[in-house]
Amino acid sequence: MLKAALIGFYNMHRNNNPWEIIKKLSDWGYRAVENGGFLLHGDVNENLQKMADMNFTTLSLATDMNGLQNNLDDIMQKMQTIKVNKLCCYWSDAQSFDEAVSNAKIFDKAGEILSKNNFFLCYHNHDHEFKKSFNGVRYFDILMTETSPENVYLNLDVGWASFVIENVPELVRRFNKRIKIMHFKDFYDFNIHESFTALSTGKVKIQDILVAANDIGMDYITVEQDTVRNLNTDDTVLLSYLTLKESGLVE
Repeated sequence: MLKAALIGFYNMHRNNNPWEIIKKLSDWGYRAVENGGFLLHGDVNENLQKMADMNFTTLSLATDMNGLQNNLDDIMQKMQTIKVNKLCCYWSDAQSFDEAVSNAKIFDKAGEILSKNNFFLCYHNHDHEFKKSFNGVRYFDILMTETSPENVYLNLDVGWASFVIENVPELVRRFNKRIKIMHFKDFYDFNIHESFTALSTGKVKIQDILVAANDIGMDYITVEQDTVRNLNTDDTVLLSYLTLKESGLVE
């Protein structure tokens, strides 16, 4: 059965007392967050124990392409310290076929190093990877075909994929075990780029994608919403979780 995770919404900076946030999320039913850099502040072992005491975990650490090229050893040390095995790169872009292939080679090289150290590099898509094509091939497909499945995995954002009318359940089943993390996001209008809304209140086929995620054996799915709509943050986060739970596929 799937478990719910969260990214964004709350500032996990130590000045905001992340433990109050995590306690609230855990009480609601969430079981994890992404991007665990906040755990590096203070006593890491004590922080990890606090997480365990609240039946909570961290799924990933985040970086950009510069980090992959110039800071990978330090990043891997941080991952080992906070006990996560997934590194998510949240952006890349290209203006030509050659640049797209060059980006893929950067990912593949970093992913090979990470793989040899028992870590997974996960690429997070937006919509432009599906919209842009070079020599008749989508940027997304260039990234996938020009990298090894053993080196580069997906942090698949189902909202952004749906935004360009991608058949996301089919996409999920196609890439299957190459998907390590999934971001669940919804839009109330596919013609408006910033039309974020709570899960199942928009156009994304959340329930169909949940079935696909469950079919390929995902452990966690991550709720993400770049900006809130009519509800406040707490209500948006809780509503999205309850929507997932009501499906019968999420704990």
